[in-house]
Amino acid sequence: MLKCLPPVGHPIVLTSSKNPEKVLQTVFGDSPVFLYGSGTMALAASLLAIKELHGIASPEVILPAYACPDLISAALFAGIKPVLVDLEHDTPWMDLEKLKERIGRNTIAVIATHFLGITERMSEIRTLLSDSDVVLIEDSAQLFPKIPSEDVWQGDLVVLSFGRGKPVSLLGGGAVICKEKSMQSHLPLAGNAVLIPDTDPPSLKFLFKAALYNRLLSPIWYARLTSLPFLHLGETRYKPLADLETARRGFIATLAANIEAYTSRNLKPQLGISSMLAEVSSEAITDLPSATMNNPALPLLRYPILLKTPALRDRLFASLKKSGLGVSIMYPAPLNGIDGLKDVLQNQGLFPEATGFSQRLLTLPCHDGVTSNHIDQIGCVLNELLCA
Repeated sequence: MLKCLPPVGHPIVLTSSKNPEKVLQTVFGDSPVFLYGSGTMALAASLLAIKELHGIASPEVILPAYACPDLISAALFAGIKPVLVDLEHDTPWMDLEKLKERIGRNTIAVIATHFLGITERMSEIRTLLSDSDVVLIEDSAQLFPKIPSEDVWQGDLVVLSFGRGKPVSLLGGGAVICKEKSMQSHLPLAGNAVLIPDTDPPSLKFLFKAALYNRLLSPIWYARLTSLPFLHLGETRYKPLADLETARRGFIATLAANIEAYTSRNLKPQLGISSMLAEVSSEAITDLPSATMNNPALPLLRYPILLKTPALRDRLFASLKKSGLGVSIMYPAPLNGIDGLKDVLQNQGLFPEATGFSQRLLTLPCHDGVTSNHIDQIGCVLNELLCA
């Protein structure tokens, strides 16, 4: 394969913002923000703060059964037992009835995850938790709204990631938006992590890595990477968290510049895929953003669709991958089926909806590098396999 679209990834802006304070004030408002070395560290710091505040001997945190393994890494680092909840049918949302059943006397937090930009039902979850002291953590690692809105960032704590392939990517770094004042002093390394706008330039090491990353987003270079199996490109892996650290120097001005670039991007590829899917006349495919009535003004990290059967998903994946069209299957199983987590999450039961979701999910690229020609090619493959 000579060319291959990456499944995700906007180029990183290498310059610094001229007015980072104004940019960050527009995005975060008056809520204190704390910066860590990664999104996983930011989530672990949030959980440690909640654990210290609650003082429960055997604390538990509830999270969706289909999610990134990094959520488990953060929970285990914080010494908190992760408790999984199955999904609602054909959605990335937690089943609210099952969530309610999972809440017990040891529950200190619930992690609500925005999946690829599809928002979880924050207001419903908050209502469910209203009669308890359970803290609502909003995992927004896969969603960064172009215009910050209270309809999106409603959690007591909001966790962001700026890692590779995230909406605003700086190849690393994470943040906690701390809306609950009682927790601010309990966040680890809070004094050093708190966001204070500065104009420190990024390091030469970061600039080199970011320039290389931008180069590898080219379909020609990305195709070469995918031909190297030892890189395990795109594979879902569990990696334990080893330590906490704050964000690197020079991070803030670069962060502001990349937020400016992100919020100025148009949603043409995303809207183009939505229009293309509307013209595919087959009941074998579900347009997830449309089916969940997700706000079309919110950027998607990848465009998720569900196929009727696992076999059909696998055939479509193989065909789109062969054409180099940036397709992916995301996480291959619920969290208790991921290598390295089977023993950690044993005896939590079966998660049939999360299992079915993982077996039928496919994501299409909707980043800056996707052209109308790419979308037409994807549409041709879909029509050939689904409407024949």
